[in-house]
Amino acid sequence: MTQDIQSTTTRYTNAGGIFASCGAPYVAYRRPHPTAVIDFLATQWGWATTRPRILDLGCGPGTLALDLAERGATITAVDVSEEMLAAGRAWAKDRSIRAVTWKHADATEAAALAKEAGLFHGAVIADAFHWMDRPQVLAALDQAVRPGGFVAVVGYRAPGTQREWWHPLLEQLRLRWLGSANLAGPSTAYIEPAGGHEEILRRSAFSRVSVLRTDYRQTYTLDELVGLQRTYAYSSAATLGDRQTAFEEDLRRTLTAVHPDGRFEAALQAAVIVGRRPGDTA
Repeated sequence: MTQDIQSTTTRYTNAGGIFASCGAPYVAYRRPHPTAVIDFLATQWGWATTRPRILDLGCGPGTLALDLAERGATITAVDVSEEMLAAGRAWAKDRSIRAVTWKHADATEAAALAKEAGLFHGAVIADAFHWMDRPQVLAALDQAVRPGGFVAVVGYRAPGTQREWWHPLLEQLRLRWLGSANLAGPSTAYIEPAGGHEEILRRSAFSRVSVLRTDYRQTYTLDELVGLQRTYAYSSAATLGDRQTAFEEDLRRTLTAVHPDGRFEAALQAAVIVGRRPGDTA
């Protein structure tokens, strides 16, 4: 079993630079998680008798952390990117949210964070688990999450469900301009993790799993969809460099040819995979 778990690990030597240049675009162009996702997560700490303390790993600029803080949670938001954390602090200030503590750390340091601040009622990882050494992170969370607590892996798109219809067009453009559709920032290839998130959770201490899936729709203008590409490690300004302007002009032409009205809509299904320890009660 140990050998199988170790084979699923993902490690990047430049983890802090993967999302270089993505901080401000992330705040501007990434959509919030569907309300049904936030509602479901808020039920996970309903048993807590105090203001719940939630650890958000791979928080980015706080896309999920700030929404959960507005639902009454006290958040420790963790990321390896100083740029993302700076964007998060500014965004929290703009939204008058004070219940978030921002920490520059790797997700595998969750146990050390709990020793510093106390055990957490739960941990969330939103659209970031695939970047992490998942077994090592879950082992650390076993020491960071209190008895009865949870780990929730959130994805804007449930495994095995359709991507946005424009995704193949974007892949072809990235191949044209970068020579690869799968980059992890300016200088590193993306490492495809072995095994699904649910499978990895079931191998961990948090092996009692439940899953929420919820349908929703996303709509973008042409400018928003072009801007959204700046939030991804594989098409960020840092990754494209001096090719960014030409790439975005090509993208505009391609998208406008398909949808001249400038409205781009996709039907998606989000997922929340919640893991708890088998012996715990929630």
